[in-house]
Amino acid sequence: MTAPPEASGLGSIGARAARGALWSGANALMMKLAGIAVMVVVVRLVTPHDFGVFAAALVVHAIVSSFGELGLSSCVARRDLDPEKVASTVAVLALVSSFVLAGGMVLAADPLAGLLGAPEAAAPIRVLSIAVFLGGVFTVPGALLVREFRQGKVFLASAVAFVPTNLVLILLAIGGDGAMAFAWSRVVSQLVSGIVMALSVDRTYWPSLRRAQVGPVLRFGLPLAGANLLGYSLLNADYAIIGAFLGPAELGIYTLAFTVASWSTSVMSSTINSVAMPAFSALQSGSAELRGFLARTSRMVALIAFPVMALTIALAGELVAVLYGSTWAAAAPVLRILALYGGVFALSLLMSNLLVGQGRAGSVFAVQAVWLIVLIPAVGLSLGPFGLSGAAWVHVAVIAIVIMPLYLRALRGTVPAAGRLLVRASGAPAAAAAGAALLGLAAASPVSGDVPRLILGGLTGTAAYLVLSAPMLRRALPAAVRGRAGTLLAFYDRLESTLPALRQRSKESIQ
Repeated sequence: MTAPPEASGLGSIGARAARGALWSGANALMMKLAGIAVMVVVVRLVTPHDFGVFAAALVVHAIVSSFGELGLSSCVARRDLDPEKVASTVAVLALVSSFVLAGGMVLAADPLAGLLGAPEAAAPIRVLSIAVFLGGVFTVPGALLVREFRQGKVFLASAVAFVPTNLVLILLAIGGDGAMAFAWSRVVSQLVSGIVMALSVDRTYWPSLRRAQVGPVLRFGLPLAGANLLGYSLLNADYAIIGAFLGPAELGIYTLAFTVASWSTSVMSSTINSVAMPAFSALQSGSAELRGFLARTSRMVALIAFPVMALTIALAGELVAVLYGSTWAAAAPVLRILALYGGVFALSLLMSNLLVGQGRAGSVFAVQAVWLIVLIPAVGLSLGPFGLSGAAWVHVAVIAIVIMPLYLRALRGTVPAAGRLLVRASGAPAAAAAGAALLGLAAASPVSGDVPRLILGGLTGTAAYLVLSAPMLRRALPAAVRGRAGTLLAFYDRLESTLPALRQRSKESIQ
């Protein structure tokens, strides 16, 4: 497969990726904030048991859907491959694979639900099989939008789907069937957003099998699909083990904690997956351009993920109490631990996308395999003596001690000295986030009441972080955004220029 002409013109890649990142980030942030608001309402309508039943069903859905289109969407999204040659074949293969896997979910729903310790999850699993099939139907349109950095259209799809999705969720939850409410809302979301994306592409590629392309696209897609399968398996392995050993109610508590801990990760992951991978694929391995782009994206990921992580650790108890109520208080100590995992995971996701973009999906597969092999027994052994907190600490230890070093080792030939680059890019944001969290915690400590503590601590920590990280944020912002934020940035410029004079006057007065 030869690269299309567009792959040779890299001058606009950075600018298009930056615009795409802004759209994707804005989309993810707005949808996340809206989703949090809806979840605050819905979680108060369901019990931890119902939430755990849905979480068990979602384990099956997440693992199956990760393999549903055989990793072939990345063949269309990669800018060094020609969609005219591969898109129609990808459409056929994605339809067939998603149909087969959805049928398997329907047939195996009962035994799978039993293995997860939640027999009531069988019906939601069958409903979620519809979402798996729809994912295959809309594989190519979604990948085309990612390829062209048209995250504005992806944002539109998410926004249009938001209202019907959450209307179904809330109405069914009020009716008393919490697990099915979540399941049907996923189906509605997949259907509506898929239709909008299909209507947004400039060209429709109808399913048509080109036999000459089957081998090449499968050789690229299957290792990536295997890596995705392992990745989603390891992301859901703890859910499966906790459900099987501790039951749906404890699984519901753990799932809520992990959901809140993943706020920054979920916002960043959509941007990283939809923008960074196509951009990485257009840059040459070992080049200064690739190294520079990795440094900039690592800094941006750290600037967003780390303050959320730090403030969540500092204010976990207040956050859970205010948003979800006393019923979910047991999630707070687990959340403090998992928030740390979420910050590190965002960086690991960037590493895996770099490898995929450089055509090294096999390396990602190998790392994911090690991750799963280490994580599963460690989580199982930790539950007995340490409970949910033990499972959370296992996540942190495995990603920090095992996985990040493996990713950095895999990157040695692609980005020399990637470890030092990552430390330089993320060290200052980490320090700023830690300082802001300490200031937020100090401000909240003398105050009584969860709501005042959360508001005061959150506002203080956020303001402190913006001040501490202002120079880094300014360098990370695209030029267009810096222009729109001129007044604020000019204030920081004046402040920076004034500080040396103030220090000199202070010294003179002391003397």
